[in-house]
Amino acid sequence: MLDCVKGLNSASILHIKVNQKGTGYHLIVCGYNMITNTLALSFFMLIYTSLASKLPPSISADKPFVQVEEGPSGLNKTLFTITAKELNGGNVEVRPGGLTNDIVILNGTNNTAIVTMKVFLKKALDRETKSSFTLNFSAVSNDQSLPSSQLSVSLFVLDINDEPPKFSQIAYRIELLENHNLSDDIGANVYATDPDNGLGGLVTYTLQASGLYGNTFGIDPSNGNIKLLQSLDYEKLTFYQYKIIAIDGGYPSLSSTAELLITVKDVSDTPPVFLGLPHILYVLENQPMGTLLYRVLAVDGDYSIQNKITYSLIAGDCMPYLMINGTTGEVFTSAILDRDDHFNQRHTGWCNVTIKASEVTSNPSNLTESTTYLILVVMDVNDNPPIFSRSDVNAFIQEDVTDTLISIPGGLMVEDHDQGENSIIDLTVYERDGVTRFSGLTASPSVADSTGHVHLKLVNGFKFDYRVQTLINLTLKAEDRGVPSLTSYCHVIVYVNETNISYPKFTYSSYRFSVVENLASGTVIGDTRAIDSDAGRFGEISYSLKGNSDIFSINSQNGQIFVACNTTRCLDRERQSVYHFTVEARDGGGKVSSVPVNITLFDLNDNAPIFMHSKYEFGITENSKSISGSDNISVHAMDYDEPLTPNSIVSYAILPRPDDLDKHFAINNATGAIRVVSTLHFDQLSSALGGKLELAVIAYDHGSPSLTSTASITAYFKTQTHLAVPCNFVNSTPSSQVHPDSQITAFSGQSFVLCQGQEGYIQCGPGKAIRILSAVYGRLSDVICPSHHVGSLTCHAPSSTDHAKWSCNGYRRCSLFADSSVFGEPCSGVNKYLEVSFHCVDQSSVNNIFG
Repeated sequence: MLDCVKGLNSASILHIKVNQKGTGYHLIVCGYNMITNTLALSFFMLIYTSLASKLPPSISADKPFVQVEEGPSGLNKTLFTITAKELNGGNVEVRPGGLTNDIVILNGTNNTAIVTMKVFLKKALDRETKSSFTLNFSAVSNDQSLPSSQLSVSLFVLDINDEPPKFSQIAYRIELLENHNLSDDIGANVYATDPDNGLGGLVTYTLQASGLYGNTFGIDPSNGNIKLLQSLDYEKLTFYQYKIIAIDGGYPSLSSTAELLITVKDVSDTPPVFLGLPHILYVLENQPMGTLLYRVLAVDGDYSIQNKITYSLIAGDCMPYLMINGTTGEVFTSAILDRDDHFNQRHTGWCNVTIKASEVTSNPSNLTESTTYLILVVMDVNDNPPIFSRSDVNAFIQEDVTDTLISIPGGLMVEDHDQGENSIIDLTVYERDGVTRFSGLTASPSVADSTGHVHLKLVNGFKFDYRVQTLINLTLKAEDRGVPSLTSYCHVIVYVNETNISYPKFTYSSYRFSVVENLASGTVIGDTRAIDSDAGRFGEISYSLKGNSDIFSINSQNGQIFVACNTTRCLDRERQSVYHFTVEARDGGGKVSSVPVNITLFDLNDNAPIFMHSKYEFGITENSKSISGSDNISVHAMDYDEPLTPNSIVSYAILPRPDDLDKHFAINNATGAIRVVSTLHFDQLSSALGGKLELAVIAYDHGSPSLTSTASITAYFKTQTHLAVPCNFVNSTPSSQVHPDSQITAFSGQSFVLCQGQEGYIQCGPGKAIRILSAVYGRLSDVICPSHHVGSLTCHAPSSTDHAKWSCNGYRRCSLFADSSVFGEPCSGVNKYLEVSFHCVDQSSVNNIFG
C-alpha cells in the first residue's frame, strides 16, 4: 500500500507499478478518486516468471490522463506521447488495444529499441454520447518469449454547448373557453430539456406572436408556463398561433422552437349582429300604406351558438310611418309618404328609426339585445307644378332705358314644392299669346331653385318709347325640369312711364345784378329763368335760393329775386357791398341745376361825416398867431360812404359868429387845419366870454344831398404864453391836449386816427422832433371808424407804441400805415384803426427815442 501511495499524485487516476522480486514480479494497481481526493482501489498481484534473466518491454505515457473538448476542435492535436523500450536489446512495438484503435491513431516508428509514439484523435467525440474513455496500449517485444507490457490512459471528454434545447412535443395544442380567467395558467405543459452541462443545459422560454395577437398570452421564461393576459373574444378571434422559443444559457446560445395553437371555444356572451349595414333605404314618395320597403337581418353574435332573433321598432321620427314584422324583420309603410308634405316640411325628406334585435334566451339583455338605425330617404316625384304668388301683376318701367330691372309693386315669387330637378324652375317671357318669345325682356333670374323672387329685366338694348306704346301685355311662363315637366303662367301688364330726360337749363351761366343800397323789403332785384325740354310734370320748374335767404328771396314759380328783409337798412353798402348766393331750378322729376348769382350794392349818400372828437380845445395868446405852441391845429371827420366818391369826400368850414370873431381864424376846407389869420387882443373879447372863445366847425360831404356834422372848438385866451414852434400833421384829427414830461416846457399835444388801410404823416417845424406818447392799433371803441364788422370785440396790438416810436421818435417827419402787416394782427375779421398821440419837442431834449 505504501508503494501505491508513493506512486500516486494529485493528478493520477490509475497507476501501475511493477517490481521484480526474485524470479517473479510484483504488480501494484492503484485507483484514485479525483473528486474526493481519496484512494479508491488498490490490489497486488505476484506474477512469476521463469525468465528471470530477461525483462519485458517498458511502456509509459507523458500524461497519466488527458482532457479534450467534444466536437472537431480536438482533432489534429497531440493528446499525449507514449514511450516504449526493449530492455533486452531487441525491438519493441506499441499497439493500441481493444476499442482504443477506434478512438485514436498513433504516429511514430515502431520496431526499434526505443519507440516514441504521438497519440491523436481519430474522430470527433460527443460528450452527450459518452463522457470518458480508457485508452489501452501494449508494448510487444520482438522476442516472443517475453510478455507484453500494458499501459492505460484515461480520456475525459469536456462539454461544449453543442446541443440545443429539445421540446417535449413538436407542437402544443390547447382549447380555452372565451371567458377564461385572466392570469390563469392555461395548462399547456410546455417543457424543453438540454443535455449540455452547466449553463449550456439551462433553458429559458419566450413566446413569439404576430401583431394581430398582440400580448394576449404570455409565458414564464423560467418554467414555460403560459398565462392568459387579455380577454378572449370568440367573435373576434377563434384561435391564436404562437411560436415557443427555448434558449439555453451557453455561449453562443442555442435555441429550438415549437408551435403553440390555442383554439377559443365560444360561449353565449355576444348580442345579435345586424347584417348589411348601414341600413339606408331610398323609396319614392306616395307609396301606399302596407308597402314592403325593406328587410333587416340580424344573427346571434355568438357564431357557434345561434339563438332565434325577434325584431321591434323602439324610437325615431319614422315611427308614425313604418311598422316591422317581429319575426322576419320586414319593414312596411304604416302611412302614405308624401315627400312634399311631411318629409319636406318636418324632416327635409328623410327620417330614421331605431330597430331592436333580441335573442330568444334567458341570458341577460345586455348580452342578447342590440339596436341599429334604419335611415329612410323619401325620393321626390314630380307631382307639384310651379306656383306663382300672383296670377296677374302690373309692372312699371321708364321709357328710353335698357338693361335695367322693371319694378313690380308688391313683388312676385314662384315656388315648386317638389325636390331636386323636379323643383328647378325655368322662367321665360312670352307675348300675350304665351307662344311667341318676347326678346326685349327676360326673367331675372331665369332659373329658380325651388323658390325665388321673380324680376323682369330689359335686355338686348330694347327700350320702350312712351310715344309709341304706354303699356304691353306679356305672359310669364314657369316650367319645372321634371319628367314630364309641369308649367304655370302669370299675366304681366307693363306700364311705360315717361322719363325725365332733361335737366333744367338757365338762360345764363351766371347772373349779376347791381342795385342801390337801402332798398325796401319786396323790391325786385332781377329775374332768373331756366327751361326744361321735358313735357308734363318733368318740364315744370320750381326755383329756390341757397345762401343769404334772410336778406333775399326768390319766387319759386318764375325765378324772380326780391329783397326779403323787413328793414330799410338791411342792405347797407357800408356793412356789405357784394352778396353771393346760388339759385337752384328743380324739375318735376327731381333733376336739379344751379347758377351763381352776384348782387352789388351802389352807394347812396346815407352817412354824414363823423368827427373823431365832438369837442376840441386849444390855447391862443394875445397878439400871436400860435395855437397851443403850433401854427395850426387840425380837426378830422370820417365819412363811411364809398371811398373816393363825392359821398365820402369831406370838406370843412367854420360857422360864423354874430360878433365876427370867427374871422380871426381860417380852416383848410380839405384837411381841417385851423390857423389864426389875424391876432386877437384881449380887449376884443367881451367880459361875457370869460377869457375863452367858442367856435363851431362843420364837416360836409359832397353827396346829393350833402350831409353834415358839427364839432365845437373852445379857444382859451391868454395874455402871456410861451409857445413852442408849431408842428403840423397831415390827414390827422386833433385830440385833447396831452401833458408831456415835466422836463419838456414847450410842447404841442396832438393825436390823430387812421382807419384800417389808410396812410398818414406827422411833421414838426424846424429844430423840432417827433416824440410819440402812445399808439394803439386795434379797436377800443365802436364809434371810431364804424363798420358792420365792428361788433363788440375789443383788441389791440401790444407792440403798437413801440413800432410808432421806432418809426417816428427823433425825426421831424414820418409816415404811418394803419395795417396788420405793420403792427401785427390783434383780432382777425374786425375792421381796426390806428390812434396816435405825439409831441413836437426840441431836438436837444430828445435823449431817448422811446422816452
